[in-house]
Amino acid sequence: MRKLLIVDPTLESLEGHSYNYDRAIFGAAQSKFDEVVLYADLGFHDGSPQAIPCKPVLNRLPFNALKRWVRQRLHPFTRTSREGDTGVRHAPDSLNLWGWLIRLAKRLRARDLEGSVRSIIAQQGGEHVELHVFFQNTRIDELLVADRLRTSAPPGAVYLYLVVRHSPELCNARFFDYAEFGSLLRRLAASRSPRVSFLTDSERLSAEYRALGLGRVGTLPVPILLPDEEPAPANPARVDVSFLGASRVEKGFCELPALVARLPRKAGGRAVRAVVQVPRDSADPRVRATVAELRRLENALPQGALELRDSPVPMPVYYGWVRSAGVVALPYLSDKYNASTSGIFVEAISFGVPVLAPANSWMSDVIADTERVHGLRIGETFVKLEELPALVARMAEGIGCYRADVRRFSKLWRQTHNPGACVDAMLTAAA
Repeated sequence: MRKLLIVDPTLESLEGHSYNYDRAIFGAAQSKFDEVVLYADLGFHDGSPQAIPCKPVLNRLPFNALKRWVRQRLHPFTRTSREGDTGVRHAPDSLNLWGWLIRLAKRLRARDLEGSVRSIIAQQGGEHVELHVFFQNTRIDELLVADRLRTSAPPGAVYLYLVVRHSPELCNARFFDYAEFGSLLRRLAASRSPRVSFLTDSERLSAEYRALGLGRVGTLPVPILLPDEEPAPANPARVDVSFLGASRVEKGFCELPALVARLPRKAGGRAVRAVVQVPRDSADPRVRATVAELRRLENALPQGALELRDSPVPMPVYYGWVRSAGVVALPYLSDKYNASTSGIFVEAISFGVPVLAPANSWMSDVIADTERVHGLRIGETFVKLEELPALVARMAEGIGCYRADVRRFSKLWRQTHNPGACVDAMLTAAA
């Protein structure tokens, strides 16, 4: 008997791409495994009409509350970043204690996760059972758990899939020096009990981990789970420039007031409207301040120049926002996105919507490769945020050509980036 256990400590709510990713893998794996079980955060509850079976058992200690509290205390020592800067100031020596506490909390969280994973394996395993344990967002905690399982291996045939979404420097988070971190990864890759497969979802990331000596690192398609819909008809009189997704500093959210104020109001004979998804509440005081500034700007700008859309909302509503956008703009600032994928980018391409993305990123690779291989222009890239107003004007003037190219490419895109292709690639890596 073969079972797939999806272990996702980041699955805390229906918001964001974590839920959609798990749901996509859960559905596609049904035909490949005898049983599929999803394990989520202890506080997770899926009350949606298409709820999937789930066992909320992870994160038994209140680390999320501690994280929010520390973030609020450290707010004065952070600033908005630009052009890939991490945006973190050096805190006074008196605050170095916080860094030590965060490291300790991560170690405790790894111990807590290890206890849950061992219980899960003991419960689901057996003499004739082949267990496949899938960590869809591997961070330092999951790596530490995998290493402990290696040194005291659980009984039976166990396969671990470690999907790393961020560059080694970011995943490491200064827990080890670079050589020690590489040694940890190589030990895991060489494990025979349990068998460990390293996976990423971009070729840039896979190359970075191969450079650490892992040898074989698989690259998964993004298992985007979207309704098969035609792109929304373009409004001939207006182009919506949409800033969607999570309201986080590293995604450039705190830059939006200044950026929206500089956008053109008209281009190519069409009105240009900024559409910004904002949270009803946020634990980050910087985000709350930015939302307040955006609400003031909404009243100050000419009517119709800016529309704020409160979230969270049901996924069909969010998909409607993506589908009806004229351009999806991704003003990401952090080095985190140089090699990492973006769910919003994948969604926009899938729905046939042009994109505006940072240069030197996985997203810019896709844009460049699409033009080079297929002769299709699906978006534009920027080096500095100051370039966005001019690029928006250019895209608004030629929006018909951009949309036609993205619609043609989206059919090829969905053939690769879908749940079935992702599960097949996962099993190929294990084989």
